[in-house]
Amino acid sequence: MPLSSSVRSLLLGSKRIPDRRTYKYALLRSQIAILIIAVTVLNIGLDLHHGISVFLPYYAILIGFSGVSLFLTRLGNYAQSTLVLVILVNIVVFVLADVDHPYGGMYFYFISSALLALVLFGYRQRGFGIGFAALSMCLGFLAYFVDLGIIESPVYEPGVPEQMFMINFLVGTFCSTFVIFFLIKRNHDSEGALVDSAAQLTQTARELEKSQQRFALAIRGTKAGIYEWQVSCNKMFISPAYKNMLGYAEGELADLDFGYYLAHIIHPEDRDRMQENMTHPERVEPAYQSELRLKTKSGEYKWFLDSGVLKRSPTGAVEMVVGSIIDMDERKKAEEEIRKKNVQLAKTNEELDRFVYSASHDMRAPLSSLLGLIHLSEKTNQPEELHLYLAMMKERIKTMEGFIREVTDYSRNARLDITPSEIILKPLLREIANALAYSVENKKVRLLWHVPDDLIMTTDASRLKVVLNNLISNAYKYHDQKKSERFIKISAGRMDGKTWIHIEDNGIGIAPEHQHRIFDMFYRASETSEGSGLGLYIVKETLQKLGGTISVSSEPEQGTTFSFSVPDLS
Repeated sequence: MPLSSSVRSLLLGSKRIPDRRTYKYALLRSQIAILIIAVTVLNIGLDLHHGISVFLPYYAILIGFSGVSLFLTRLGNYAQSTLVLVILVNIVVFVLADVDHPYGGMYFYFISSALLALVLFGYRQRGFGIGFAALSMCLGFLAYFVDLGIIESPVYEPGVPEQMFMINFLVGTFCSTFVIFFLIKRNHDSEGALVDSAAQLTQTARELEKSQQRFALAIRGTKAGIYEWQVSCNKMFISPAYKNMLGYAEGELADLDFGYYLAHIIHPEDRDRMQENMTHPERVEPAYQSELRLKTKSGEYKWFLDSGVLKRSPTGAVEMVVGSIIDMDERKKAEEEIRKKNVQLAKTNEELDRFVYSASHDMRAPLSSLLGLIHLSEKTNQPEELHLYLAMMKERIKTMEGFIREVTDYSRNARLDITPSEIILKPLLREIANALAYSVENKKVRLLWHVPDDLIMTTDASRLKVVLNNLISNAYKYHDQKKSERFIKISAGRMDGKTWIHIEDNGIGIAPEHQHRIFDMFYRASETSEGSGLGLYIVKETLQKLGGTISVSSEPEQGTTFSFSVPDLS
């Protein structure tokens, strides 16, 4: 049981003792010092009872130095206290044994002093303990075989040596037993502590195993990949789940360092942000989170949510980074698809507003003109005038018909799915060009062909017809009547899985300031333009739907060339 505070203060003082082992040995020194004092007082009483006074000065020295040892223990000077006890006991026992009757039993105290040295110095200072134990043995032999005559031997009455032998035997055995009991108690306490520690370690191991299982289940549930970067050795560990997300086997990417990870795994556009998160010394927050792209084994990049935390040294340097990644590629693609649809929706709404405004205007003009011609025809009986009015009405109806056809083409391109088919290009071009030629009043426009007879492309036939019809129609419509030689040159060919087509004319051309806007909705390059402004817009939108591109090259009064290409569709 623990000592009360007053007894502890008497034996050990108020100085704080750092650990349990030091406390026990300090307590042992104090108890031995008190035991020596008690044994000495007992011997003083016995000697005075038998009229012996020669040993009193040595008893006084023994009591005094035992007090010194107790005082040193209270001050925390444990090594000095041990030396005082061991040296003093050996000297005094030697002197008393040298003077005492050979059969007085004083030699039993050499055993106690040897055990005392071994215990007080302990295993850590076992050299000193063994040395002083050997010293006790040597002093015992010396006192027994050699009479140094340090002091005069007292004269004992008959029977006194036998009494002294029994008393010294009992006291020496008690002292030795006390020291050995301390060792046994110490060993028992150590065994108990080891058993408790083993039980605690077993319980800790079980709890750790459960925690690891919970952690593994939690990680598996979140489908996260774990990584750890040890900055000092520049080594990166990535978990099997992490490797699996990137398409690697468990044994791959074993010797990974941060430089390789940054250069070959992280997307080039995300590297600076990742390096900023993991290494920047001015980061205040230890945790970070960002979206980034990682390169898979197949070479493609996928989106991941990266979360991590930094461990810093006392100087602020990054020592270790631990983080996790979660696959968010599908979500990112869905967000991108939504973004594109929102952009397309905004564009559609804007175009719809413009379409409604322009369509109503373009429909109202020919209708108003048609109503005016009907009103005029009702007021005349002249056949010539009626014939003129009917011809003008026909032109207005053709204008409305063309506008309705363009609106229908635009609507179909936006609504209908693509239906690829194989098309022999030259017959289709001839069919469209010849059909349009009959609608031109002055048919003196020559067609020049540079299209292979066997050129086949795979695309949506109806959409391709819309594109070709608009471009060839414009080439006819805007030919230059001032020129004696008027032509439309149609060229086509194949390159890199795409079909390219050029439609060139030597018509009136397009002014440079209008060329960058001719593909806008309802845009007319001049006030004399006959169309609605939808034709080239529909051409561009249709080609975008087919995955193609278009460009224009034109000079006023020289002519215009439209060039477009369309990839094969599967």
